[in-house]
Amino acid sequence: MPGQIQRARGKAAYRRAADAAGKIPVNSVLPAITGTETQGQTLTCSSGTWTRSPTFAYQWKRNGVPIDGATASTRVLAAGDVGAVMTCTVQATNAGVPAYATSLPTTAIAAA
Repeated sequence: MPGQIQRARGKAAYRRAADAAGKIPVNSVLPAITGTETQGQTLTCSSGTWTRSPTFAYQWKRNGVPIDGATASTRVLAAGDVGAVMTCTVQATNAGVPAYATSLPTTAIAAA
């Protein structure tokens, strides 16, 4: 009987994984950052191109470290960004299943 329970659990886990795999968004074009890379200017992060019509969430990063509260598709560059490179990670979610893609980095942000 313990073997039957283990097989049943294994089958259920396999079904959940297969279901999630059928829902996970797949990225074909990375998110891209546009705008002037100078303090005080606004950068915009595109969502990129995804399958399965997901919803999007954004996270800006400075030198690879998430910036607290920077979760919009746009970012006004601050004094703390000067000299750093910026990236934007997009979370694409479909039916509760997330996938992630990160933009290429900007050049170093210039002072105003």
